[in-house]
Amino acid sequence: MMKNNSYILNRIKSIQSFLKINNLDGFIQPRSDSYLGEYVPQSDSRLEWISGFSGSAGEILILRNSAILFVDSRYTIQASNETKKTNIKVVLSSNISLIQYIIKNSNTLKNVAFDPWLYSLAKIKYFLSFEKNTILKFISLKQNPIDLIWVTNRADAPKTIIKKHIIKYAGICAADKIKKLCLNLKTLNAHSYIINQPDAVAWLLNIRGSDLEHTPIILTRAIIFNNKKIYLFIDQSRITAKIKDYFKKEITNIKIYPENTILDIIKKIAKNKNKILINPSTTSYVIAKEILKINKNNIIEKDCPIELMKAIKNKVEIKGSIKAHKKDGVALSQFLYWIDKSKNTNNSELLFSNTIDTFRSKQKNFICTSFETISGYGSNGAIVHYRVTNNSNKKIKGNGLYLCDSGGQYLEGTTDVTRTISIGKASIQMKKHFTIVLKAHIALASAIFPYGTTGNDLDIIARSPLYKNDMNYGHGTGHGVGSCLNVHEGPHRISKGSFTLIEPGMITSNEPGFYLENKYGIRIENLMVVIKISDRNNKNMLGFKVLTLAPIDTKLINYNLLTEEEIEWINNYNNSVYKNISVYLKTSNKNWLKKVCRPFK
Repeated sequence: MMKNNSYILNRIKSIQSFLKINNLDGFIQPRSDSYLGEYVPQSDSRLEWISGFSGSAGEILILRNSAILFVDSRYTIQASNETKKTNIKVVLSSNISLIQYIIKNSNTLKNVAFDPWLYSLAKIKYFLSFEKNTILKFISLKQNPIDLIWVTNRADAPKTIIKKHIIKYAGICAADKIKKLCLNLKTLNAHSYIINQPDAVAWLLNIRGSDLEHTPIILTRAIIFNNKKIYLFIDQSRITAKIKDYFKKEITNIKIYPENTILDIIKKIAKNKNKILINPSTTSYVIAKEILKINKNNIIEKDCPIELMKAIKNKVEIKGSIKAHKKDGVALSQFLYWIDKSKNTNNSELLFSNTIDTFRSKQKNFICTSFETISGYGSNGAIVHYRVTNNSNKKIKGNGLYLCDSGGQYLEGTTDVTRTISIGKASIQMKKHFTIVLKAHIALASAIFPYGTTGNDLDIIARSPLYKNDMNYGHGTGHGVGSCLNVHEGPHRISKGSFTLIEPGMITSNEPGFYLENKYGIRIENLMVVIKISDRNNKNMLGFKVLTLAPIDTKLINYNLLTEEEIEWINNYNNSVYKNISVYLKTSNKNWLKKVCRPFK
């Protein structure tokens, strides 16, 4: 996608002309597409096209004479860099959110337009609640104005074919998943459930695809009825004879509709006055509105029942994740060894990023990276979700810290790992900050907690060592991870305000960090699976089993700051890396790994 700031200025002016012609005061454009997921295909990257901002979260408010981009703390530096010379003002949403800004200026912002496909029912209901006692009106548009002007150099919508995710990797057949979901629907007295989340459809039907660059899914919707009948909305050309046979034999009662017919089908279902379940947070407003227009009592608003089923991994998925992390560990050990031995004077963030991606791609059953690799040296490492470009690409030389956050999609599972690596000689301050982040990481990895614990409860465990040293980080401590699906998966998170119960079988990241602006960034991230503690003294207690297998850089540790228990943890962890990974490495790489994993005594 072209990023030329003169183009951005002209595009915003075109939207502003649209506002004036249509008597509108503002237009809001989010990052999301109509599926409301984290990642969007290039054909639907409207926020990036109109603003130049490529981050995975944000909203722009285009007014008649200005434009404001709202981002969270992960993206303030990136957004400022990517929107230079565009006259777009970047605002930290924790200081003032988009809706707060609109309300504050509601005397002049009377009519604010939005695309009803790109916002959830819950979000628009929240917006509409502010219309009371004001002259403010939120206007639902029939067509996105960006689509009216983005008519050239636009990528085609993805049309990859459906692939079966076989039982060897899925663990549970689609028929059993459908049966369990339908029992749930009957309990809720729901006649049908509209699934707007492609990853939920993929998990339920045991199908995968390549519609997104980093997530092996098909962009599709489905409606499932409590009698196990399923409507799948997708172009017939994407369904091979093999998949038709799979649907016929294993799912049986499935009907294929063109993707653009979903609103017409929903109208017909709603007219029968049956109860329709939707997740208000993940269903596009335009879909819910079709039901509400016919009978507002037809809707049951509940969280997606598939989310929790998908989040609690079955035994096959957990074994698959262990296998995926071993393969990932081999690639990471090869990469870290390559860095250590590299004498290339042209070493750079881009070269390092391409190299880890290449090592990972050579592993068996590798599909794609699970997100765009974050490869930041020095001050770029302090940008939490930094994306290296030709313009930002730093040479890696001298003394500093290199942060690499990367992951892979394998048939067996999804990985996500961050390592901070010493380049040259680390300063005393760098070692102190790294060691404190390591203490935070160890604290969470070692936690034992009772059933009924939430992510909100666990978050403070990781932050406490940083708080004691006047340090913190502006992102969550952990997120759920899918199985050959989304690298960021709900409903559980380890962060403030997350009240989903942490249950056995859930996979979560553990990624405390510290970011010294314009200096360096530090993050240590492993994935872990929640397990039952078998010790008889800890009945009904839970803990974590670490899945990630990649050495932690001991050159950055100030062991004087660690307790004996923490030293034992890092010794045991690196020893586990060596035991599990060394057998797959060449002799020189194996000897290097043994050296960097040797215990501290």
